[in-house]
Amino acid sequence: MRVLVTGAFGRLGQEGLTRLLSEGHSVTAFDVPNRRNRKIARSFQGRLSIVWGDIRRAEDITPAIADCDAILHNAGILAPLSELEPELAQAVNVGGLRNILDAMRRRANPPVIVFSSTLSVCGPRQPGGPPFTASDPAVGSDHYTSNKTECEQMLASSGLPFVIFRIGVSVGSKSASGDLSPDVFRVLFGINPDARCEWVHPEDVALAQVRAIETPRAIGKTLMIGGGEGCRLTFREFYEKMFDAAGVGRFPPEAYGTGPYYTEWMDTRESQSLLGYQRIRFDEFIAELRHQSRLTRPATRMLSPLIRRWMLRYSDAWQAHRARG
Repeated sequence: MRVLVTGAFGRLGQEGLTRLLSEGHSVTAFDVPNRRNRKIARSFQGRLSIVWGDIRRAEDITPAIADCDAILHNAGILAPLSELEPELAQAVNVGGLRNILDAMRRRANPPVIVFSSTLSVCGPRQPGGPPFTASDPAVGSDHYTSNKTECEQMLASSGLPFVIFRIGVSVGSKSASGDLSPDVFRVLFGINPDARCEWVHPEDVALAQVRAIETPRAIGKTLMIGGGEGCRLTFREFYEKMFDAAGVGRFPPEAYGTGPYYTEWMDTRESQSLLGYQRIRFDEFIAELRHQSRLTRPATRMLSPLIRRWMLRYSDAWQAHRARG
């Protein structure tokens, strides 16, 4: 099968490329030609075709869709950047999908598109509610979820073959050690530690994507993509295990937010029945993370008081706690 992957050199995109190539598909990677992406692209040299471009430009993305059988659409602006630059997010997230759908309509036999949405479109809620389901209506409560909600609506009314993935908390060992900017810390510390989340390994998401394009019964469905029972926990458990594995240690409860949040456990029975993708449990990921950080963890532990103090500078809850004395 000839498959186009957008956002190909992002974290999920790379997992999709690797899975597609391992299964013998003919792959075209589409992404913006920045320094980071060009460096990553070299690791795939000779194994796939690369189209450099900007998804906001129809003339860039349209030729890449001319002869593909399927599209894994991962390109997008995520939070917190989506909240800092909402016009950019709208242009990339919504405008980019519109360009793809327009190009698909020009095809006599349009390809199927697997769209990466988020469970967060189900809206914020207090901890302990029922699991999110695919029948929960999509609601926009910030720029990012508004973008994804609009995209889901565009797909549902398009008349084109699609599969929507509402993906749970998907952090792998690569993403756990990268992109840790002050803006990301602010998001992390803003989460209520009692909020429940369902983690899913990026490799399993990529496996689900590839199986979706091979499964006609998935077309037209919205599917919840989470790791299953072995991946359900609270954010307190999530953070404690992640930070302990890295050697950073634990933060005081006053560092975290207390309000509703956008995650919950998920009803993934239909997606698992159709796609059979749930393989990696959260504890296996933590073991992977501990192994990856085995050389740096002793030094990190020595410096952990300083690291935690620096990170707490970006916790609004902690700063408010200190101001109250």
